[in-house]
Amino acid sequence: MKTTTASVFLLFIIFSITPLSFSFGVANTTNAPVLDSDGNELRTGTPYFVVSSIWGAGGGGLALGMPRGNPCPEVVAQRGSGDDGIPVIFSNSDSNDGVVRLSSDINIEFIPLRPRFCQTTTVWKVDDYDHSAGKWWVITDGVKGNPGANTLTSWFRIEKASHLDYTFKYCPAVCGTCPALCNKIARDLDGEMMRLALSTDHGWPFFFKKLQTSAMEIEQVVHN
Repeated sequence: MKTTTASVFLLFIIFSITPLSFSFGVANTTNAPVLDSDGNELRTGTPYFVVSSIWGAGGGGLALGMPRGNPCPEVVAQRGSGDDGIPVIFSNSDSNDGVVRLSSDINIEFIPLRPRFCQTTTVWKVDDYDHSAGKWWVITDGVKGNPGANTLTSWFRIEKASHLDYTFKYCPAVCGTCPALCNKIARDLDGEMMRLALSTDHGWPFFFKKLQTSAMEIEQVVHN
């Protein structure tokens, strides 16, 4: 009888503690910071190159692309191997947090290093469905900040793929009552241009390489 009572009590303790421990572990993983290629936390407002983790045929970094016949707004495209592309900055939906975290809603904005032809914003967003291609492409001209129903298409997430490699995901939570897609983001060929699009398959892995420049130059890049 004593053995039975002790066993029941032990099971009660296990099942009482385990859910709490599990939830705590999930919360830690979800809120963990995204790391750059040097192992440092990604910071909001700091320029980074987004470069393919797969070398060679996997291509290089992300940049602004201009499709033929419809150059504006620009699209999120990938350059060839050896080219780091154009730096981006990240902004959190929680403006009080300066660290980019896993599975959190963020804006992503290209920081062009030279004048542009288009007058639209360089903030990423998900475009309307392209029936001819059967794709939801990732383009620019999104809205920075103001999380809610009106900016739903401009919010993305970063998910961990391996040690310092990550994938992008479109699954916004800035409007809890709004219907929205929830998909990984992968590469897809559009004519001769490699672009980003929503995918029902695995996302494409990237790493984040901090732009090596002086504090003054960073200030000019971000605010010019």
